[in-house]
Amino acid sequence: MRAWIPKFSVLVGASIAAACGARPELSPAPGAQPAPAGPGRGAMATTAGVTVIARTDAWSGVPRRLDDVTPVLVTIENEGDSPIRLRYDRFALLAPTGERYAAIPPFDVRGTEVEPLSQYDLDGFYVAPHLARYYPWLRPYRGYFPYDGLYYDTYYPQFLRIRLPTGDMIQKALPEGVLSPGGRITGFLYFENPDGDTPRVNFTFEMVDAESERTVGVVAIPFIVD
Repeated sequence: MRAWIPKFSVLVGASIAAACGARPELSPAPGAQPAPAGPGRGAMATTAGVTVIARTDAWSGVPRRLDDVTPVLVTIENEGDSPIRLRYDRFALLAPTGERYAAIPPFDVRGTEVEPLSQYDLDGFYVAPHLARYYPWLRPYRGYFPYDGLYYDTYYPQFLRIRLPTGDMIQKALPEGVLSPGGRITGFLYFENPDGDTPRVNFTFEMVDAESERTVGVVAIPFIVD
């Protein structure tokens, strides 16, 4: 067996709740207008001269995976005549049943995520079963390997769990504001996770004129919930 040295990532500490399970994945629904080439899986729609591109599976940053929320990378191009107000309460994922999954302001995202550790140089090694989620690329040991809950509950959370929101989540978020005619902006929105039994949702953006307060239109982009 070759020698191996751990290469740990530097992580922000937190020792509260355990990380949540995997969130549902969103994919553009059949019939949705495909987005131009870019990160993740995207679709787009245009209403009243405003084009919105929504991309799922596009998150990159710390933490490497987000399970507590559904991150959607959004690009908005305003080729209309009105300055459009961008507010988080105007964005939502809407299910056919009427269920509404809100866009959470980035500073209000709460929870913890588990950050997988960096890979090792190894051969013939099987990771302990209770650590398998931290090392998804390693084969877990299938035999008897007792778990010392007192020890791990005390020490592991200090460097494996990351409190949300992280600096990356805030810096990469779509900010609230006003998008003038001819303007363009890109950033992430963090939505409440759709229920696993919800078959599909529409990404929606209710566009409001920043000056007249009137609704200019509603953009809707259909996604399948996997």
